[in-house]
Amino acid sequence: MDIKNTKEYKKCVFLASKRAMLENELLLREFVKDFVPLHYDLETINEFNIFLEKIFDNDLFDIIFGIKPYSFYSDKYPERFLKDIQEFAFEKNRISEIRNKGKNQ
Repeated sequence: MDIKNTKEYKKCVFLASKRAMLENELLLREFVKDFVPLHYDLETINEFNIFLEKIFDNDLFDIIFGIKPYSFYSDKYPERFLKDIQEFAFEKNRISEIRNKGKNQ
Protein backbone atom coordinates (compact mmCIF):
# COMPACT_ATOMS: atom_id res chain seq x y z
CA MET A 1 0.00 0.00 0.00
CA ASP A 2 1.34 3.41 -0.97
CA ILE A 3 0.74 5.46 2.15
CA LYS A 4 1.20 8.71 0.21
CA ASN A 5 -2.04 8.05 -1.69
CA THR A 6 -4.22 7.66 1.38
CA LYS A 7 -6.65 10.34 2.53
CA GLU A 8 -5.04 10.25 5.97
CA TYR A 9 -1.61 11.10 4.60
CA LYS A 10 -3.02 13.82 2.34
CA LYS A 11 -4.75 15.34 5.36
CA CYS A 12 -1.44 15.18 7.21
CA VAL A 13 0.33 17.05 4.39
CA PHE A 14 -2.45 19.65 4.33
CA LEU A 15 -2.35 20.24 8.08
CA ALA A 16 1.44 20.48 8.10
CA SER A 17 1.42 22.89 5.15
CA LYS A 18 -1.23 25.01 6.82
CA ARG A 19 0.93 25.21 9.94
CA ALA A 20 4.08 25.79 7.88
CA MET A 21 2.93 29.25 6.85
CA LEU A 22 4.99 30.53 9.74
CA GLU A 23 8.70 30.69 8.94
CA ASN A 24 9.71 28.68 11.98
CA GLU A 25 7.40 25.82 11.01
CA LEU A 26 8.70 25.10 7.51
CA LEU A 27 10.42 22.12 9.03
CA LEU A 28 7.07 20.53 9.76
CA ARG A 29 6.28 20.27 6.06
CA GLU A 30 9.60 18.50 5.45
CA PHE A 31 8.95 16.24 8.43
CA VAL A 32 5.64 15.11 6.92
CA LYS A 33 7.10 14.60 3.46
CA ASP A 34 10.32 12.84 4.50
CA PHE A 35 9.69 11.18 7.85
CA VAL A 36 5.99 10.37 8.20
CA PRO A 37 5.58 8.00 5.21
CA LEU A 38 8.54 5.90 6.34
CA HIS A 39 7.75 5.68 10.05
CA TYR A 40 4.00 6.05 10.62
CA ASP A 41 1.13 3.76 9.67
CA LEU A 42 -2.41 5.02 8.98
CA GLU A 43 -3.49 4.83 12.60
CA THR A 44 -0.44 6.81 13.70
CA ILE A 45 -1.04 9.37 10.95
CA ASN A 46 -4.58 9.84 12.26
CA GLU A 47 -3.17 10.41 15.75
CA PHE A 48 -0.58 12.80 14.32
CA ASN A 49 -3.32 14.74 12.54
CA ILE A 50 -5.08 15.25 15.88
CA PHE A 51 -1.76 16.36 17.37
CA LEU A 52 -1.27 18.89 14.54
CA GLU A 53 -4.73 20.31 15.10
CA LYS A 54 -4.18 20.72 18.84
CA ILE A 55 -0.57 21.83 19.36
CA PHE A 56 -0.05 25.54 19.96
CA ASP A 57 2.31 27.40 17.63
CA ASN A 58 4.52 28.54 20.50
CA ASP A 59 4.84 24.99 21.82
CA LEU A 60 5.77 23.71 18.37
CA PHE A 61 8.35 26.50 18.04
CA ASP A 62 9.92 25.43 21.34
CA ILE A 63 10.18 21.85 20.11
CA ILE A 64 11.48 22.63 16.62
CA PHE A 65 14.18 25.01 17.81
CA GLY A 66 15.08 23.04 20.92
CA ILE A 67 14.19 25.84 23.29
CA LYS A 68 12.60 23.25 25.53
CA PRO A 69 13.16 19.50 25.44
CA TYR A 70 10.31 17.49 23.97
CA SER A 71 9.73 15.92 27.39
CA PHE A 72 8.68 19.33 28.75
CA TYR A 73 5.38 19.00 26.86
CA SER A 74 4.88 15.25 27.28
CA ASP A 75 2.00 15.78 29.71
CA LYS A 76 0.24 17.97 27.13
CA TYR A 77 0.92 16.18 23.81
CA PRO A 78 1.95 12.67 22.70
CA GLU A 79 5.65 12.39 23.48
CA ARG A 80 6.35 10.24 20.42
CA PHE A 81 5.46 13.05 18.02
CA LEU A 82 7.33 15.68 20.01
CA LYS A 83 10.44 13.49 20.10
CA ASP A 84 10.24 12.59 16.41
CA ILE A 85 9.89 16.25 15.38
CA GLN A 86 12.70 17.47 17.62
CA GLU A 87 15.10 14.73 16.55
CA PHE A 88 14.23 15.31 12.88
CA ALA A 89 14.85 19.04 13.31
CA PHE A 90 18.35 18.55 14.64
CA GLU A 91 19.30 15.65 12.39
CA LYS A 92 21.69 16.83 9.68
CA ASN A 93 21.38 20.40 11.01
CA ARG A 94 17.99 20.91 9.34
CA ILE A 95 17.23 23.86 11.62
CA SER A 96 19.93 25.99 9.97
CA GLU A 97 18.63 25.06 6.53
CA ILE A 98 15.07 25.97 7.52
CA ARG A 99 16.17 29.33 8.92
CA ASN A 100 17.98 30.11 5.67
CA LYS A 101 14.95 29.12 3.58
CA GLY A 102 12.73 31.38 5.67
CA LYS A 103 15.05 34.34 5.13
CA ASN A 104 15.14 33.77 1.37
CA GLN A 105 11.37 33.56 0.88
